[in-house]
Parts: sequence; structure tokens; C-alpha cells
Amino acid sequence: MTGADAHNPARPQLDSFAHVSLPCRNIAEGKRFYVDLLGGKLRVDQPTFCSIILAGADVGIGSEGVTFSAPGAEYPHIAFYCGPEAMAGMKDYLAAHGIPSSNYWTRQGVETLMFFRDPSGNVIELFCKSGFPGADTLPKGPPRGHGVAVDIEKLRYDSWKMPG
Repeated sequence: MTGADAHNPARPQLDSFAHVSLPCRNIAEGKRFYVDLLGGKLRVDQPTFCSIILAGADVGIGSEGVTFSAPGAEYPHIAFYCGPEAMAGMKDYLAAHGIPSSNYWTRQGVETLMFFRDPSGNVIELFCKSGFPGADTLPKGPPRGHGVAVDIEKLRYDSWKMPG
């Protein structure tokens, strides 16, 4: 940006991504889900807020001053990249613990996507960039998949099972 002055200041550059924080209905349950079920590492543990490192991302969950997404909302959501084996394995793993996941779907016939929710209803997306068997035959959706390729409202649940 050129010509910066008091009326048109230069745009500051951000350093890096810090974290994402999500509403949580119950902190103890949220910790069980993100740490015990998904394998995250607890970084901050307070009565109304926790920070968990999951796949290199800092995911915060808080129970005070929160607003929950509408039942059929796809946005906001968080997403993680994974390989084809992890995508299929996670679908089976979630099912074994009573957590529904969406069907697989694609945008271009190369990548594969899948949604599921945490116990508080926050949407989590898994994104496999390529290599998933049959990706070219999966249901195709627009940039946002819900309502076309995925029935996101069917992903809500009230109870689930811990590993072991």
C-alpha cells in the first residue's frame, strides 16, 4: 500500500493464526471429546475455558458468554486436513462411539469432505485433498455442502460413548 498518511494509514500485517474458540455446553464433556476421543493435548484448563492443541491448531472451548449455532447451521465450523485412510478410519471411529457423521461428498471429484459435530453442536469438517477411493463418484456439492450434499441437521446427538 502506498501513500500512507493519517487519513489513509498503511494496513498492518498480522503475524500468524492464534486460536479458535468455540461455545461449549459442558467443559468436562468438551475436554473428554477433544482430548480423550480426538487425541488433543490440554494446554489450558480452567473451570469455564480450556485450550486444546489438536492437529497443530489451538482450539478453545468456553462455557460463559457463549452463543450456540442454530441446529441446521454449517457456519461457523472448524476444519482439519486428513489423508484418505484417516478419513475412513475417523468415520468408523466416530460411529463406534455413537457420534454421527455425514456421508462423504466432494466439490470437484478429487477432494473428499465429511462433517460431524462435537457434543455442543459445533460443526467439524474433515477435508481429504486427494487420494480417497471413489472421490469422483461421490455426491457433488457447492462450496458449502449442507443442504445439497449433506443433511447437517442429522448430525446432532445427545449422548456418546467414551473410548475404552
